Amino acid sequence: MNSKRRKLLFSLFILLIFGAYYLSEKRGNTPDSAEYRVLNVIDGDTVIIDDVRKSRVRYLGIDTPEIAYQGSPGDPMSQEARDFNEKLVRSKTVKLEFDEEKYDVYGRILAYVYVDDLLVNEELLKEGLATALIIEPNSMYSEIIFNALRQAKKNKKGMWGELITLVPPRGNSEYRVALRNAHRYQGKRIVVKGRIVGTRKSDNVMVLNMEDKLDVVIFPDDWNNFEHFDIDPEKFYKGKTVEVTGRLKMHKGTPSIVVDHPMLVRSSG
Repeated sequence: MNSKRRKLLFSLFILLIFGAYYLSEKRGNTPDSAEYRVLNVIDGDTVIIDDVRKSRVRYLGIDTPEIAYQGSPGDPMSQEARDFNEKLVRSKTVKLEFDEEKYDVYGRILAYVYVDDLLVNEELLKEGLATALIIEPNSMYSEIIFNALRQAKKNKKGMWGELITLVPPRGNSEYRVALRNAHRYQGKRIVVKGRIVGTRKSDNVMVLNMEDKLDVVIFPDDWNNFEHFDIDPEKFYKGKTVEVTGRLKMHKGTPSIVVDHPMLVRSSG
């Protein structure tokens, strides 16, 4: 065998070894499921389990309202979501089923969580205590997720009930910041209040401009959440003073807050 052929075969062998290693790492080199006991419930979609690292598990396919913590305001229905999750899983042995990615960028385990044959992720959606959040490539149960969401909307459960009843947690007003100072809070959850003076919409985004100082952003995947309440954000909020809760980000030098539900944009006139 000549030297060129040996080098080629050696290179192919290395590629095969690397490919096998990559695939095993992509799946976390772990089985498709595992069982653990839940030690603590953080919020509606995050728990701590009794593995050696006391890992946090983030539920796949859903997003529950943000719970209030010290230094951070909460969303309507956040405590209800946490309480429901706690009732289902606290101190119980649960089965974690994994999708394509086992960990997120924060090191949390990503999983579908079962108590016996009950899929907790799905139950939170059915009760109207979560919205759908499918992040590719983790889409194994997207059909189940969206069916549960449609069911909750149809039955007007939880956050899909009467909008007037979806009030923020007590104490949220402590986190209200002056609109002119919003840019100082990049990366933090805050509450801001101001008048919507203009709107714009494209195929990719809808933007409500708050006094030329902050943009309230709604992405297309969430437009139907507003439609559920017969709200066309472009028309409904224009000229009104609203209170918005969310995480502030800077986009091209402009402070912005992304919202996915009208309970986070409270109109006050």
